[in-house]
Amino acid sequence: MGIVGNLRTMQLEELLQWLSQSKKSGTLEIVNGKVEKKIFFKEGRILSSASNKPEEHLGHFLVSHGLISEEQLNRAIKHQQESRTLLGMILVHEGVLAEEDLGRMLRLKAEESIYDVFAWDEGDFTFVDDALPDSAMVPMQVDVTGIVMEGVQRVDEWRRVRRVIPHEQIVPVAVIDLSNVPGLNAGEQRMLSLIDDERTIEEIRLQAHATEYQTCKLLFDQHQLGNIKLVKLRSRAPAPAAPAVAPAGAPTAGALMAAGRGFLARGELDSALRHLRAARDLEPESPEAQEALADAEKRVREEMERAGVSLGSIPQVTATMEQMTSSQLSPQEGFMLTRINGTYDIQSILKITPMPQLDAMMLFWKLASGGYIRLAPPRKAPAKAGAQGRR
Repeated sequence: MGIVGNLRTMQLEELLQWLSQSKKSGTLEIVNGKVEKKIFFKEGRILSSASNKPEEHLGHFLVSHGLISEEQLNRAIKHQQESRTLLGMILVHEGVLAEEDLGRMLRLKAEESIYDVFAWDEGDFTFVDDALPDSAMVPMQVDVTGIVMEGVQRVDEWRRVRRVIPHEQIVPVAVIDLSNVPGLNAGEQRMLSLIDDERTIEEIRLQAHATEYQTCKLLFDQHQLGNIKLVKLRSRAPAPAAPAVAPAGAPTAGALMAAGRGFLARGELDSALRHLRAARDLEPESPEAQEALADAEKRVREEMERAGVSLGSIPQVTATMEQMTSSQLSPQEGFMLTRINGTYDIQSILKITPMPQLDAMMLFWKLASGGYIRLAPPRKAPAKAGAQGRR
């Protein structure tokens, strides 16, 4: 027998303990907005987990922990597209990653994905009895009680971190030489190497392929040790004044939807998505908010296609270095520009970019609209042998 509900009425720790004590086997799926998590159970014990968050995918996880480089990930993904082999097995076979390290990181990745859910205030969940994926999983062999204890502790830790680092637009500034801080792994040391007194925490996270918690926790610890300061804020150009349809004061979901639809009608796609996503977050169970956002996302995809932004498009940088350094590019736009080499298509770039697909496509569209890049058409697939002359 399955079970459905929401984390507002049944906390995650209670849900996990119930599934454990009932010795359930099956899949627990939890959805919060666009984020989907799955936790697999076998006789009350957690086997593994899965997530659709790009930064929690295995390749990005291995890069952020310093086990592989971005170049090695890119090569492995290309190999995977050709061979349809599991990414981890490709890295082991090529000698890039030790098999024991793969097993250890798969377990750690599964645990981290679950810990992330403990910070959710709400989320619809469904448990389906005896439904497990056909693909092989690396069993975690971790008791549910241990996961719950660590997850609750993680929430408390996040609160402490958020008091010092309330958002990702803070710029960490080094107080000491960070090139050889003791007690850090290769991934953490690389994150510290990205501190240049100019990059925001968000920019560091994107460059390191890391999760927000992973990045903020490291910088919080270094701040507590006195190794960095978090006092400099990135100056931003003032936001344009909101139109008359934008709500004043504390917005309601209805007012946000009205504003979002107004932006959409004027072709201001980025603002439309922000408002409609905010409306959905305010009233996640509202069919009207969900439908409005779904319609907007469909419209955005259609606009992307009309503008020539497809997964097969090949972005090529056209702006000069002087133009890029003097422009008010967002952290995401700057990050994406560094991934463009003139030969990779958008689909290939997205595979090594820890960013949701629609948001990334929007970035390419904005960069093209701003004159920073041009989008070359997709490469034509080679004609099959013997195809010529056929009628």
